[in-house]
Amino acid sequence: MSTNNADLEINAMGAISAALSPLEADQQARVLRWAADRFAVRDIKTGVSSTPVFEDIAVAAPSEVSSRAYNSIDELFESGVAKTNTQKALLAAYWFQVVQGGGTFQSFTLNAALKNMGQGIPNITDALGSAEAQKPALVMQTGKTGKARQARKTYKLTTAGVKAVEAMLANGDVD
Repeated sequence: MSTNNADLEINAMGAISAALSPLEADQQARVLRWAADRFAVRDIKTGVSSTPVFEDIAVAAPSEVSSRAYNSIDELFESGVAKTNTQKALLAAYWFQVVQGGGTFQSFTLNAALKNMGQGIPNITDALGSAEAQKPALVMQTGKTGKARQARKTYKLTTAGVKAVEAMLANGDVD
């Protein structure tokens, strides 16, 4: 390794240290896992076992996805990137929250839109609950109308959820 490359490596380590130092341990671990995935480094042991909904999907640069305009939810789903019920729910949530600019969405609204496209989910609450159980959570419940188990629930995509959907779209080569 030449001196110039060693200096570049040391500078990179210093930048990483400065960026990670103010973060909590779990935040540091997420950033390091993302970086290892992003740069295809496979010989780092994370010490954490997890099975995210979006395995093998690197976080997309925002410009890759935000430059794409979708005219309908059908057009968004034409990409075929959503394979699981959780991914379908997240993609529909992305349509209502990000593309349409809504702050929150109801699970009933998502499943009604999915059913209209022939993509209905047997239990939308389970699909959203699976996304909510991820670390970091991809969805969070913000409200519930009624006291029954079947009450209408209101959700919001988290920042991690938006990034995961955008990564899914970017890696699906949607243009």
